[in-house]
Amino acid sequence: MTSAPARSASLLLIASGFVVWASAFTLLYGALSVGCAYGWQATTAIAGISLLRGVLLAIWSVHLAVLVGVLIHCVRLPEPADNTTASFTRQVTIGANAAALVATVWTGMAIPAVSACL
Repeated sequence: MTSAPARSASLLLIASGFVVWASAFTLLYGALSVGCAYGWQATTAIAGISLLRGVLLAIWSVHLAVLVGVLIHCVRLPEPADNTTASFTRQVTIGANAAALVATVWTGMAIPAVSACL
């Protein structure tokens, strides 16, 4: 019997970063729409930050933390001894999750800088 390698990168792990990015994108724009519709930008929550901006920053921060955790997990995956498909899958997993982290940073970069509602 052949034993499967422990903790190898899977196709699900490759897609996980962009699933988290899609969740961040959807929740950020959904919260922005709801917040603008209900006037959250006029409500001050903590330290002069509006309720809307605070909610958006919280959503963005949680997603960034999850993506950093997934990326750390991917980097800590054991490097296969032989140069096989498992090694390629590990490299693709790291690259895809790093790209998802960059995309999430880019998506939320405007939250602290620009006016939320027009």
